[in-house]
Amino acid sequence: MRQFFTIASRKIGWQRIFLSRTVAWLLVGAVILTALFKFALPMFISTASVKTNMENVLSSWTGARASIVGDPQFSFWPHPVLTLRNVTFTGGDAAAPELLAKADAIAAGFDMLAALRGTPVFYDFHLVNPVFKVERRVDGTFNWRRAGWMADAIADASGKTASQARNTPIGDIEIVNGTLELTDRVTASTHRVSTITGSVQWRTPTTRMNASLSALINGEKVQGTIACDQPLLLLSGQNSTFQASFNSTPLSFSFDGNGNASSRPFAAGQLQLKAKSLGALLAWIKDVPQPVSASGSVSIDTSVTMSAQGMKMDSLSLSLDDSDATGVLGIAWDPQRTSRIDGTLAFDRLDLTPLLASVFPLAPEPNTQTEPETALLKRISVDLRLSAQEIIYGAAAVTDAAAGIMVENGRASIDIGDGTFADGALSGRIALANDGAAGGQIQLALKNADLAPVAASLGLAGPLPLGRGILSLDLSTTEPLSKMTADGMSGELRYAANNGSVVNFDLPEFERLAALGQAFNISHATNGSFAFTSADIVARLRQGVVELATADIVGEGKTVSLAGTLPFTKGKLALTGAIRADGRETPSIRFFADGAWPNPVVSPLPVAPAQP
Repeated sequence: MRQFFTIASRKIGWQRIFLSRTVAWLLVGAVILTALFKFALPMFISTASVKTNMENVLSSWTGARASIVGDPQFSFWPHPVLTLRNVTFTGGDAAAPELLAKADAIAAGFDMLAALRGTPVFYDFHLVNPVFKVERRVDGTFNWRRAGWMADAIADASGKTASQARNTPIGDIEIVNGTLELTDRVTASTHRVSTITGSVQWRTPTTRMNASLSALINGEKVQGTIACDQPLLLLSGQNSTFQASFNSTPLSFSFDGNGNASSRPFAAGQLQLKAKSLGALLAWIKDVPQPVSASGSVSIDTSVTMSAQGMKMDSLSLSLDDSDATGVLGIAWDPQRTSRIDGTLAFDRLDLTPLLASVFPLAPEPNTQTEPETALLKRISVDLRLSAQEIIYGAAAVTDAAAGIMVENGRASIDIGDGTFADGALSGRIALANDGAAGGQIQLALKNADLAPVAASLGLAGPLPLGRGILSLDLSTTEPLSKMTADGMSGELRYAANNGSVVNFDLPEFERLAALGQAFNISHATNGSFAFTSADIVARLRQGVVELATADIVGEGKTVSLAGTLPFTKGKLALTGAIRADGRETPSIRFFADGAWPNPVVSPLPVAPAQP
């Protein structure tokens, strides 16, 4: 037994010695390899050759002339990386080069053996502070041309035999603090996207591409992604499935479908879009201060077909604030003509108050210098049919409504073909002329309606003749939409009611106080009501003042007649009135009322002696 342990211990000792020497040689080998990568291998790589090859690769990638200032810098651990400083891309004639892009630094991985052979292959590009300049010229062409191996790969995308270009390694493209400068000579507009950071994962041109980038657009941080299984087909004008998303505070959307990026681009799939405020979105796009109130949210979920000429939205679900609708919409655009929107939408409930305040505010927001977006009416044409179980504007609610919206050559109109308001039939038209800069017109007719809710919706109080009847308005203004107020309206109002009552008006007490010959406040005669069989009122509205042309309220045995002026919004009224018994031409009481409605002061007037 002792001999066994002696032999075993000797064997273990030799193993320890052998293992310790192996570890030592491994450590020495690692040091030698590190030194080889760090100091020896760079001496076998031609710096000038690598620089020239890199310029050729970048030129072939972009179709521009790449130029590198200074010598490349190499790093071989943990893997070979080439870093280039002050890289520029130019186009146009060599005698008059046009700057297309530049970068403070571009780093790329490379194949060591290929580099030793003098033909390095680059992949996994890292761009630091790149600036890209894209310009659309007046003739519609762009300053960037599509050339080189990428263009060859795109052109050969549908080939049955894979070309070498289609298998060229790309890897990951990382961008740090990039900038995109867009200039459109056709529309005389410029745009700048800054702080672009993210990556494009694309192993070879024929494999799946995933891109995720963030940027700053008009002061808002945005995040965008795109994924495509066959990107070369997409870029070559053939259909390929892809998914895209865009997220920001003013706007977010996602798309899942198929399409192409040819000279006639096409896409079809499912689109989801959300904007927290339509007014804020328009302000962000125009790069102007956003409105204080952020109403008018929009949400869209639809099956969409898009082309260079427009889009068609089928099976559309649309939300405007708390208003939901279904239907179809078509949008067509043409650089030579105005864009056009047409379709049909059916709402359960449509609240116009926040929507109209967001798109066409009647006055600029406080503490801002922005004007409302009335010029939008010149840039679009609209033929839209709406139906709603309920339409709300302010305190007014119209049920079972059908309307049409038309916009053409800066003229806009809303035609109400049918609707129920205050248990009566409502029809009418609201029109704007010259994109709202030349005012507009309101024509409304309400028939066989309960006029008490109408007065309540208008905020009217005090002694009013309320019953079932007809109310018609024909008003117009020449004030621009941005400055339009009720004081600027002019036109005619007709009011006819039957079998109602003047609420808050005690006729016997009014007559008693008037007979005393002393002035009194009408509030002293409001504990009652005056029943009437008919009330006929014709009034003209001029500069915010209502002039009563005819105002006769006929009750049982008595008729109350009024004439004079009423302020539509604020100020003092000035009315003369008379009360006469049936069968008498001479009134028994005459009076003058002035002061603020609904509590004016009544001053009795002398009554002319009756004719014999």
